[in-house]
Amino acid sequence: MRIRRVRRADIPQIARLYYETVHRVNARDYGPEQIEIWAPQVYPDAFWQRRFRRHRVLVAEDDGAVTGFVELGRKGEIDCFYVHYAHQHRRIGGALMGRVEREARGRGNRRLRADVSITAEPFFRRIGFRIVRRQIKICRNRTFKQTVMEKRLRRTG
Repeated sequence: MRIRRVRRADIPQIARLYYETVHRVNARDYGPEQIEIWAPQVYPDAFWQRRFRRHRVLVAEDDGAVTGFVELGRKGEIDCFYVHYAHQHRRIGGALMGRVEREARGRGNRRLRADVSITAEPFFRRIGFRIVRRQIKICRNRTFKQTVMEKRLRRTG
């Protein structure tokens, strides 16, 4: 496995990874209507290209297959953070987050912050994030429980 910057050719795999992971993994903690709002389709490449212009995007790759991805904003905000449903619990998330932390520290960020799903909260806690607050997000007239979490970054050197 290697972690690298996203390439345009990765986008179809990312689009499918996102859709399938939400439908197979997050469905444990969110209802069918919420899942359909969250990921109603495999979004087209143009959707992801627009998103990726606003973030530094890193992917985990194994034998040419994208097994995870993360979006890192300028101020240390983590947006999408997904590991393929068939590759969960293989240290991919930890490897991605390790690289995110190095990149964020290199930019001078002092913390990482994320709106975390119920499903991902245990992972974020294990890697040192703390709960800032619980929140309800409303999307298309449906509520989603989330947790705002953050991790202070230690300076290197």
